[in-house]
Amino acid sequence: MKWSNSTVVAPALFCFGCVVLYGCSSAPEDTSDIGLVPAAKSAGQEEVLKELDYKDVGTITGTVTFDGNPPARPVLSGVEQHADHSYCMQGDVTDPTWMVNPGNKGVENVVVWVAPPTGMYFKKPDDKFKTWEPEPVVDQPYCAFKPHVLVLYPQYYNGKELAATGQVLKVVNSATIGHNIKMAGSSDKNPALGATLSAKTGTYLFDKVRVDNRPLSLNCDVHKWMTGYALTFDHPYAVRTDENGKFTIKNVPAGVELTFWAWHEALNRFVPAVEGGAKIKLDPNGTKTLNFTVTKK
Repeated sequence: MKWSNSTVVAPALFCFGCVVLYGCSSAPEDTSDIGLVPAAKSAGQEEVLKELDYKDVGTITGTVTFDGNPPARPVLSGVEQHADHSYCMQGDVTDPTWMVNPGNKGVENVVVWVAPPTGMYFKKPDDKFKTWEPEPVVDQPYCAFKPHVLVLYPQYYNGKELAATGQVLKVVNSATIGHNIKMAGSSDKNPALGATLSAKTGTYLFDKVRVDNRPLSLNCDVHKWMTGYALTFDHPYAVRTDENGKFTIKNVPAGVELTFWAWHEALNRFVPAVEGGAKIKLDPNGTKTLNFTVTKK
């Protein structure tokens, strides 16, 4: 598996439907294959992976909470001086890095997933176990991406190569002002690509996203403080936490040993400290609760 994130950009002129290519990306570096499947081939070696055999499925649920006092969320630099300031201030233009629920300290936008044993891969689930969206949507209702972080399942490993799942990322602009979108990951897998999105009706489909071992970054050049991320996987056993820090991964292979992983934009990829350890095995049709805490480095 591999994963990615995206970046958004806006040129000075608005031209709905134009496609613009960019040569660089501000996506954070995270290029190892630890926790990713299938693992990268070593130079000069053939990769031999076996399909993970399982008959039953289970569910993983949990809550991610912040340990300590959550960081302040100041208004992002550049908003107050921008020509669209009054409109943008109608939405949320505070720092989205640490979105912590003040009630339960739940942390939003943490991505959690499972990885199969070394040397194995997840097959594409049968339709009865389908959990992924065919067309996830990112909107720009004011001057921020909603959601700020998302999970994509653009490809699956079929035993020989990565093949398309048919999932398409849809970016829309419901704002009354123009925006631009740019998404970028690794230059060889997801080179920077984007378009201008006109007010209220702007739409762009990213239909060739590939599984990447770095987050895809989302950016807007019209409103440069706007950022977002998309993580790509070659399986559907990955989700992001909601506004209460809660998550549920459905139809996860049961009866086999898996490794539990997590990602946050300020922490990068990490093995969370969960009760019983990150090596897990689900009971058939059972539910395993994996709560953990995070804090600012």
